[in-house]
Amino acid sequence: MSPRRGEDALTAKIAAAARRLAPRRANKGTRLVVGIGDDAAVVDVEGGRYVFTTDTLVEEIDFLGHERPEAIGRRAAAANLSDLAAMGADPEGYLLTIGLGPGRRAPYAERIASGVLAKMRPFGAVLWGGDLSGAPATFVTICAAGRAPHPLERSGAVAGDRVFATGTPGSAAEALAFRRSRREPGRARRRERPYLDPEPRVAFERELARRRWATAMIDVSDGVGKDAHRLARASRVRLVFFGIPARVLRAASDDFELLFTAPPRRAASILALGRRSSTPVAEVGRVEPGRGVFTEERGRRLRVPESGYDHLA
Repeated sequence: MSPRRGEDALTAKIAAAARRLAPRRANKGTRLVVGIGDDAAVVDVEGGRYVFTTDTLVEEIDFLGHERPEAIGRRAAAANLSDLAAMGADPEGYLLTIGLGPGRRAPYAERIASGVLAKMRPFGAVLWGGDLSGAPATFVTICAAGRAPHPLERSGAVAGDRVFATGTPGSAAEALAFRRSRREPGRARRRERPYLDPEPRVAFERELARRRWATAMIDVSDGVGKDAHRLARASRVRLVFFGIPARVLRAASDDFELLFTAPPRRAASILALGRRSSTPVAEVGRVEPGRGVFTEERGRRLRVPESGYDHLA
C-alpha cells in the first residue's frame, strides 16, 4: 500500500495530534462516535440546550501574514471560545477548516492546527473533524458547539442594571498597533499577548450563567461601543458608560472580552467571582430607560457613535 500524501497525509497528522492533545477529561453531554476520517462527524448528544457558533479569520484582515501559524490557530480558537462564553455555553466540540494561501504548505497548516488544539484543550473541547483547502489567502474557520442550560442573550438588560466589562478595553487594539511595527514578538510578546493570544473568559461566564446573575451579555471583538449599541438595541435600553475613554468606545477593539449587565445587588458578588477566577472585571456603566449609548466624562454626557469594525464597511 502506497503511503498517503498531500491532503490525506495532513489529515492523518492532524487526527493523530487531536488524539494526542485530546482533553484529559472531555465535557459531559457529548460523545464522539465517528471522528476524523469519514465524510462527517457523528456525535451523541444528551438532552439539553446547545449553542453553535462559527468564526473565520482571514490573512491580512483578521491576522497579519507574518504571524507564527501556532498563534493564528490560538487566535482563531479564542474567537470561537469567546462567542460561546458570551452565550453562557460550555465548549463541547468543534470543526476546523484551514485554507492555505499561495506558497503555504502542509507543515504550515499542521502548525495552525496545533495552535487550535492547544488552545481548545484546557476547555474540554474535542476536535470532531473539518476540511482542508487551497485558497487565494490563508484563512481559518472554526464551527464550535457548547452546552448552555441557561443561555445568555443580548436582550435581557433592564433599566437600573449595572454594566460590567472583562479585561482592559482597548488593550488588544494597542497590542495590534505595536505588533504592526514588528515582525517578530521577541521580548515584547507579553505586551502583544492581548492580540496574539487572547484569553477567553469561559470559566468566569460558566459560573455567571450557572448562578443566573447576568441579564444580558455580548462579546466585544468588534469594538466596545459598536457591540454596546447591539446590546442596547436588543434590550431596548440606554447604556451610559463611565471610566472607559471615549476614544476606546469609538474604536475597533479586537478584544475577545465580555460586556454584560446585572442587577446592582449582584455587583459585589460579580467582582468577587472575578477575583476567584482570576478574571479582570470592572463595573463600567449603568442601564437607563431610553435608547442609544453614551459616556460621561468630566461632568458631560457624550453620545457614543456606532463605530467599530465592520467587514463590509
